[in-house]
Amino acid sequence: MPGCDPILTALTGMGSWWAMKYRFLLRPAWLTAIAALIALTVAFVSLGSWQFSRAHRSHKLSAQELAERSTAVPLPQLLKNGAPANGDALGHAVTVSGVLDGAHQLLVPDRKLPDGRTGYLVIAPLKAADGTAVVVSRGWTADPVTPPPVPDGTVTVTGWLSAAEPADSASARAENEAARDPEHRIAVVDVATLVNSWPYTSLDLVYVNALHTAPADAAASQLTPVPAPVPPNKSSWYVLNLGYTLQWWLFGIVGLWWFASYVRRLANPDAEDAAEDDPDDPDDLDADDAAEGDLDDLADPDPADEDELSPPAPAPAATP
Repeated sequence: MPGCDPILTALTGMGSWWAMKYRFLLRPAWLTAIAALIALTVAFVSLGSWQFSRAHRSHKLSAQELAERSTAVPLPQLLKNGAPANGDALGHAVTVSGVLDGAHQLLVPDRKLPDGRTGYLVIAPLKAADGTAVVVSRGWTADPVTPPPVPDGTVTVTGWLSAAEPADSASARAENEAARDPEHRIAVVDVATLVNSWPYTSLDLVYVNALHTAPADAAASQLTPVPAPVPPNKSSWYVLNLGYTLQWWLFGIVGLWWFASYVRRLANPDAEDAAEDDPDDPDDLDADDAAEGDLDDLADPDPADEDELSPPAPAPAATP
């Protein structure tokens, strides 16, 4: 476009101007310095990253912590407002008492055991004495069998705690099977969906994987208990290593800033001289005027000054 020609010309001229100012960077000595700066910066960043990895460490649980985790506690102790009180609650051994509702059992498809076998979970609501309810996974089965009948009366289930699952976490296979038979299957253990399907409005946002039931649940003997997961490792942060991380990264930033500032000063010497000798400074103007005045006096002396500096005229001779 014709209107763009001046702009392109200006940009081209600006690029040439910058290339002229910084062309000294193409000298071998400067190229070596730039390569050394890059290597040093990479080293600083790498050292900082290594210190950061050292700052975050994981540790296996101690024997005492493992024993505490495997000791079953009442469900309310691990919950806060119906949800897990913290991340350590998940996988913790737990007990819950109530009446199992066998009329609302469901199958959860596409569930794998640790050995890789795929099958179904059998879940049922357990109503506690206070009117609240919790989902209980009675066990695992390889085939989509009819869920076994539940024991009569109040039972105490001992198992481990698992968090409720979001609806969008289901696999495609589980969604397809649940869609074909929604009355008997559900894609995931989604409490929000179960609240709408079961006659219980107060469901905790967790479910208990049963390992033992008292009195014994003889009908559930055909189901395989789902084993508890391996306890997670603890993690901790070390402030000293974090300080070293910031130190190395700061070294890299300061090195780049100093090099850029130094190159800029070398490429703009006139700007530095102008900053050191500002023509608008009144003191500098007075000094310059005084110096110029002295030079003018030397070049073109004032006659009046010469009269002042000339010796006095001799006195007339005395008449005898």
